[in-house]
Amino acid sequence: MKKIFSIILISICIIIMMTGCNEKVSKKDTGTSENRESQEIIKIMENVYVDYVNDIHLDSSKYIGKTIEIEGMFKEEKDENNKKHLYVYRLTDIMEHTHDEEGQHVEGDEDEYLTEMEVMSGFEFNYNYNHDLPKENDWIKVIGKLEDKDGSLIINAESVKIMKDRGMEKVQQFY
Repeated sequence: MKKIFSIILISICIIIMMTGCNEKVSKKDTGTSENRESQEIIKIMENVYVDYVNDIHLDSSKYIGKTIEIEGMFKEEKDENNKKHLYVYRLTDIMEHTHDEEGQHVEGDEDEYLTEMEVMSGFEFNYNYNHDLPKENDWIKVIGKLEDKDGSLIINAESVKIMKDRGMEKVQQFY
């Protein structure tokens, strides 16, 4: 009887010790994963470029505040107020519905009234630059936090680097 009682007592002590250790590890792991998530870099890879960019634009709430790393061509445009807008992008084809002269959607067989168009796929970015900007169509890598500015998604760039090697200038949807 004494032997059975000792085995039960030892078993209970081991279970309590294991539970206590697991709890400490869980708390430590949770803190680490929260830290990793806040520092997570979302790297937009070439083979799923269009799909990732589309997902970010369609479901921006899960990406706002996260760090984005994206490569593409550089473009600078000025708006009607002469304000500069900087873009990192790649080209892709989309199917667009045909419109009449007044901009109305043409009714009829869907396949008959679709036109393939080449468009820019990427993001506008802000960057406090102390030196010259990249040249038009330079291949750049932009790393920065994604923000929603007046309904537009903009990368607040921490770095903009001109790359020696170019990736694919024209990409297509993977899925």
